[in-house]
Amino acid sequence: MTTRIPDVIVLGLSPTGLYAVREAARAGYSVLGVGAPGAPGLWSRFLSARVSAPTPAARVEAILERAPAGGGTRPVLIVTSDQDLEAVVARADDLTGRVQLQGSYTDGLAHRIMDKDSFYRLCEAHGVVYPFLLSADVAGAAAYRDRIVYPAMIKPARIQDAKHLMAGRKGWIVRSPAEFDATLPSLPPEAGTLLMQEIVPGPESAITLWCGYLDGAGQVRQRFTARKLRQYPAGFGSASLVQSEPCPETAEIAERLLTALGYRGIAAAEFKRHPETGALKIIEVNPRPSLWFSVSTRAGVPLVETAIAEAHGVPLPPAAAQKDGVLWRYTAKDLAARLFYARNRDFVLPVPDLSGMLPVTRHADVTGARDDPAPVFGELVAFAGKLAGRLGAGGKGRA
Repeated sequence: MTTRIPDVIVLGLSPTGLYAVREAARAGYSVLGVGAPGAPGLWSRFLSARVSAPTPAARVEAILERAPAGGGTRPVLIVTSDQDLEAVVARADDLTGRVQLQGSYTDGLAHRIMDKDSFYRLCEAHGVVYPFLLSADVAGAAAYRDRIVYPAMIKPARIQDAKHLMAGRKGWIVRSPAEFDATLPSLPPEAGTLLMQEIVPGPESAITLWCGYLDGAGQVRQRFTARKLRQYPAGFGSASLVQSEPCPETAEIAERLLTALGYRGIAAAEFKRHPETGALKIIEVNPRPSLWFSVSTRAGVPLVETAIAEAHGVPLPPAAAQKDGVLWRYTAKDLAARLFYARNRDFVLPVPDLSGMLPVTRHADVTGARDDPAPVFGELVAFAGKLAGRLGAGGKGRA
């Protein structure tokens, strides 16, 4: 029996991948989903087939098995997590004859962007302002104690390689030289290059977002902007509350940088405005869809559909003005972020300011959706499994 080759393969089936699955399937494309065991996207009714594999390397191998060379029209591969993207970039030569990859995955640019030390050097070269930064390995970090702009975040330059060392953190916050001295001995030597970076003051509700699609010629074919109102973990995590709104300066800087770099494909960028200087400082660029991308779909900006259409040589969806006021809320994580701020009034950042929110015009889905309800139950099952595992581990420790 011959297995039908799908139009699209979505790699990574967290809520980020689930967004990509839904947008592709609603546009009429068949979708193979490849994700980690327990990922909520595995439950989506929009998948024509699904594969569960425990590691990024195993997931890429599963794609190679299901997309044979010379199999006719190659499926478009949409990658939705950093760990999976690292595995894809490492196997790009093997994948190229079997799937269609966005240009930034084959020309080395995605790899340079994902390494934060390298990324900020790119920003420096193109005149894009970023938070003050120093870098060193763990052994050499002490030499920079008195040059750091405090408060600061210390984090690995390649955090995707060091997540297993981070215990769920995004990094280590230090507010003074004394806190730096106290923190440095606890940093794992295996963390590699460390970034010691200024924390831009002001609430996280001052973070602006851009996402877009640049075609094979490097032209911006879709664009969307929004504000990140809250995130989890608080202050330095992933979005938990986002609303679409016009952010023209954010779009101008992001598109100027990516166009200058020759970027091709889907990307997302994050900025924060310094409350004293007024400078809009770039925090990061993700060379893939981000967690909050379903708000762009609901706002009328179909990024994944556009990428697939160009790859398959069919007419691209028209670029339309985005709908503002669309609200995206990751309910459980947003509640946790709100509770954190209620209990930690001395946190390094102030409570998010939601007074400038636009009137809500519509809501975007995260895991639950009226036409695809099962993933929310999949997420609950996965959460229960993680909780049971942690409780079991705690019990063993007490025995």
